[in-house]
Amino acid sequence: MTITPEQARAQSITELRALYSTVTDWDAAVYDQVVLHLADTGQRIGMNQIRTIVPEGAARSAGLYFHQLVGHDVLHPTEPALLVKIDEEVSINPKARGKKVNVYLLTRAGRKFIEDRQAARIEQRRAAA
Repeated sequence: MTITPEQARAQSITELRALYSTVTDWDAAVYDQVVLHLADTGQRIGMNQIRTIVPEGAARSAGLYFHQLVGHDVLHPTEPALLVKIDEEVSINPKARGKKVNVYLLTRAGRKFIEDRQAARIEQRRAAA
């Protein structure tokens, strides 16, 4: 049985959403803070930078976090990109054995997306208190 391009796209989007749901709200909140800090200080933004800032165990889902922001463009093709790949560098993770990782630039839309998400978390905490 052959699937249509539309069915393949819908299946891909469903698979992406399932993967992204494994990034906890806590992880996303930490990564959001790190990404904004790196952007504010003009530093590179990528897995290596995340690894140097967050505790070892907390870096495990950072790759999915980046894919979630980049994948946002796939899920919402009419909206502006949140992250733009600008370079690659060798991973500092010894388990990666020299694999390259992407380096990104946070766009204005990406900054707004993260800031809006942070504001929503704050509002959610206030409502729960």
